[in-house]
Amino acid sequence: MTQHLCNDYGDAPGCLRDADERYTMDFTDVGHGYIYWCSKCGPIAHTLQANIEEAFVTRPGFEEEFRAAIDKGKREMVKS
Repeated sequence: MTQHLCNDYGDAPGCLRDADERYTMDFTDVGHGYIYWCSKCGPIAHTLQANIEEAFVTRPGFEEEFRAAIDKGKREMVKS
């Protein structure tokens, strides 16, 4: 069995480092592969994902806001 590191390892305080397969997210359908999470970071990531998915369905204009936030983050990453 291959051991994976949590996606937040080195970035999130309290991250447990080793991924817990219960929290693995599969994004292969959109070309991003798998994202691995430990048992501390995983529940947070899954809650965030569920909230984002709900917002896409229930909040008119959310897609544009979300896209703008991602674009802004990318621009700020390039500056630093």
